[in-house]
Formats: sequence, structure tokens, C-alpha cells
Amino acid sequence: MESVTCVPSLIETFSDDVFFDVFDRLSSMDLYKAFDGLNNRFTAILNDHRMHFRDNISCLNLDEFHSYIENILPKIIDRLVSFTFGTYDTDEYQQVTLFLHKYSIDLSCFKHLRTLVINNIEISDISTVQLALTNLIHLVNIRLSVDSNDIGNLSCVHVGNSLFASPRLKHVKMNMCSRTTFNNLDKISNITQLSIVWCQLQELTCLLQYTPNLYTLKATICGLEDVDEWKEKICGNFTGKYCLHLNSLKLVVESISFDYLLLFLTELTQLRSLWLLLNHHECMNVEKWKNIFQSSLSKVDQLDLTIALMKPFVTQQLLTFSKPSEICEKFNTKFWYCRGWHAKLNEYDHCIRLIVSNNLMPIIKKAKRE
Repeated sequence: MESVTCVPSLIETFSDDVFFDVFDRLSSMDLYKAFDGLNNRFTAILNDHRMHFRDNISCLNLDEFHSYIENILPKIIDRLVSFTFGTYDTDEYQQVTLFLHKYSIDLSCFKHLRTLVINNIEISDISTVQLALTNLIHLVNIRLSVDSNDIGNLSCVHVGNSLFASPRLKHVKMNMCSRTTFNNLDKISNITQLSIVWCQLQELTCLLQYTPNLYTLKATICGLEDVDEWKEKICGNFTGKYCLHLNSLKLVVESISFDYLLLFLTELTQLRSLWLLLNHHECMNVEKWKNIFQSSLSKVDQLDLTIALMKPFVTQQLLTFSKPSEICEKFNTKFWYCRGWHAKLNEYDHCIRLIVSNNLMPIIKKAKRE
């Protein structure tokens, strides 16, 4: 009888590096379910220190979540480079609470983590997360959102040095749905992109002092308490003093005087892109806008300015400022057209929106002479 020679299958001739590249695109649950224990080689590849994982467990049902935490996570916790957890739907089980309290998982054990996303965290747990982040020296991206059911009128999230401590941290998004404070910061951060919902203007000013590398900022700002102290800090060469490199600014502004907003913007002389959503009739003062773009904001070339007002307008407002249609015409003069900016007015049953933007520039229409 002739001997039979066992020829390895084609897939087994691939190098380990090929499997690393392929497996990198799959979830750890699928990989361990399909390949763990299949043969010695696949088991070795799955447990190799070069094998990294990118897991999003936010969509797991309760049984799958328990299975993952008990059977998969212990095998890969120090090899995860991207991790997302916390259910998107607050009506589902509280995944973050189970993760941090029932299983008492320490986030500092994710030693090689570069991206961390936590959905629907409770405010009381944010301090625990911040403390753990000081040990994640490879962290580049972080996104946190607070459970909306955990928000009260006086809810406040205090952000300190520990959240921004990682030397490689560049991108931060915080959707707290409550006031965020930065009063305890005293160390310089390397963050370049930041998104905040929401904080007060003086707290945003404080934050900028410790984020000199910040390039893109998105924030909702509301309120200004100690005006005199803030004006003393902001007036002067704020950009030069703190070496700001802020290039792109996107702000939703509520309950802040137009003059205070302009005072803040005056200090950001390096801005190239500006997006603003405002809701006060004072912001329709075309001459004040023109003055700041001629002086402090002369480098801005990308503009998206929206002023939204509710109807009806009170008599005092109409006496102080022109009708919205007349103001729109003033934004469509030579000064604005030369910068590639055009204005339009959208009127609805209960509000109007005056929009000045690069995206509205007509192709044929010529600019009016001032």
C-alpha cells in the first residue's frame, strides 16, 4: 500500500504576519470563537503579544456582555488598542455600571490602549475613569458621554489634570450634557482637537491656558459669572502669552453678552476657520462684525455665522436694530463679498435664521458697492 503524504492546506502556508493583518479587522469574540483551540498554531497566533484587538462591545446583549467580560477580556486586556463600551440606548442594561462596579475592571490595565470610547457613563464614575487614565501612556483618542438620566439642573463635571495627562493624548470629545469645569488644571496638555458640551466662558478661557497645542475646538458655552476677573485675564495679548495655535473654532453661544463674545474672539488672532451659532438680537450689529474681521480676525477665511432669533421681535429691539431683511442686505456688501462670504435669511413661523457663510456665495450675482 502506498504511503499518503499529508500536504498542508493553502491557508496554513501563510506567514503569521498575514494572519495578524487579517485578524486585526475582526472582533476578538469572533476570532476566539472560530480559531481558539482549532490547532496549536492558531491558538499561538491569538495569544501572541503582536496580536492587537479593536473591540466595540456596546452593542452586545446582556448574555454576550457577561461572556465577553468573563472569557475574552482577561486574555486580551493588555493587547487592546481600541475599546468602546457602554450601551447607546439608556433603556438597555447599564453596561458601564456592570463593567466598573460588578466586575470592578480597572481601566489602567489596558496598557496599550490608544482609543477609548465610553457611552452613557454616570457622572459619579468620571473621577474613577480620570484616575485610571494617568496610566494609559499610549492613549491618543478619548470620547466620553454622560448618561442623560443622570443629569440634574446642578450637575457638574470637574475635569482635572488626570484626564489630559497622557503625553500622547491628542483628540478629546466630552458630551457631558452638563456643566464642565476646568478650574483644577495646572499642567500643560498636548491635546490638538477638543469637543465640549457644555462649559462657561471663563472656564473655556482657563482651559485654553493649558492647551497651547489645541488646533480645533468645538464647544457650547453658556454663562459668565465673574466678569471683572475674566476681563482682566482675557484682555491683552492672550494668544501671545499662552502661545495658542487655535486654527478652527466652532461655538454654540447662549446667554453671553455680544460684547463679551467679541472680546473673547479678539484674542484669537490666529483663527482661520470660525463657526458660530448665536441667539441674541445684539449679534446682528453688522459694523461690530466688520470691525473685528478687519482687525483681530483678519486671517479668517472660512466663516459660518448663524444668528437665530425667535418671533415676534419686541419693539425695543426693532428700534435699536434694523429689520432682519435690511441687516441681511448689509451682510451682502462689498466687504463681505471680497472675502467670499454671502448672507441669506430664512424665515419660519416662529423664528428667523440669518446665515453668513462661504457656502452661500452665488456664482453670478455681483457684489454691491458700499
